[in-house]
Amino acid sequence: MEFKIERADFSRCISRIQGIVERKNTMPILANCLIKAGKTGIDIMATDLDITIIDRSPAKVKKTGNASLNARKLHEIFRELEEGEVEFKEVEATKVEIKASNFTCSLQGINPDEFPVLPTVEGFQFFEIESKVLAEVISKTIYAAATEEGRFTLNGIFMEKLEGNLLRFVATDGHRMAAIDRDVEGAKDLKLQAGIILPKKGMLELQKLIAGVEGKVSLGVKDNHIALKTGDTVLFMRIVDGEFPDYKRVIPEGNPVKVLIGRDEFLKSLKRTSALVDEKARAVKIFFSKEKMVIESSNPSYGVAKSESACEYQGPSLEIGFNDRYLFEILSTVSGGKIQMEMKDELSPVLFTIDTDTKYQCVIMPMRV
Repeated sequence: MEFKIERADFSRCISRIQGIVERKNTMPILANCLIKAGKTGIDIMATDLDITIIDRSPAKVKKTGNASLNARKLHEIFRELEEGEVEFKEVEATKVEIKASNFTCSLQGINPDEFPVLPTVEGFQFFEIESKVLAEVISKTIYAAATEEGRFTLNGIFMEKLEGNLLRFVATDGHRMAAIDRDVEGAKDLKLQAGIILPKKGMLELQKLIAGVEGKVSLGVKDNHIALKTGDTVLFMRIVDGEFPDYKRVIPEGNPVKVLIGRDEFLKSLKRTSALVDEKARAVKIFFSKEKMVIESSNPSYGVAKSESACEYQGPSLEIGFNDRYLFEILSTVSGGKIQMEMKDELSPVLFTIDTDTKYQCVIMPMRV
């Protein structure tokens, strides 16, 4: 294998795979990327067996071949190189020499034949979706996904097909839930029988990959994988095996208590009081009465903070507790508009909606305070 490539092109590719290369080294080969030099360019691949990224870049290839090199060391090397052309040349079996204008190193690799067999795009049912829509549905749901290893079916975003072109994305960790519907023209013929669970780690990598991408990207489903294509990059992720809980059961209906408050005012008030929140409990109290909402936090080491805001309120006076981070995460996903909160009482789940996006709703279980 021998080729020359622009430092910026290779650095861009090697940066994209850093989030998925194996850190624990349970299998040494997973700490490496696979570089395939073809006639017109190179492919750089990395996998943790659940998520795979394949990136393509133009290069001047003198000799085709494959190499498997440590992805993090390559990233560290290329981060410090000056712009210009860089040469890769296999000098011994599994050893590659890297030359730049003022730098030379030889990097020991692993036999590329040991690299896992990777998925390909053949057979995937692809549809197009605007990158900004995909980025939005991820940002408005992923914060509610669980992170506990024992609750693997909650460690991701559930995607299901509704009628027509409508797709729904849902995440929950058992304490809160976020759901959003979006009309995606390309999804009209998508066949998703019971919905699929997209892994949280994979969706975070997908979110990074499409950041700044304009226009449409392609999503595809096949068996137990989902794939994203954007430009010369393909990301595959293994769908979480299991059944997502019946999230509709936790959405409260027929709530007699209703609150309407400006999102910006709510957020400012929450920020003021959270300065004194107990860092372990993260609990804030909210008092509702006619035309007034008061948020209170307390800390045994520092004291008590209260912030009052005007609101529209329907129902008897009420005191309810929340984890302030849960409130912040909802409020930070939207801008402007008015937040509506609906609840039965101080111990029942609370439904949050916003008047500027009727297809986005969140639920939070209150805290005892």
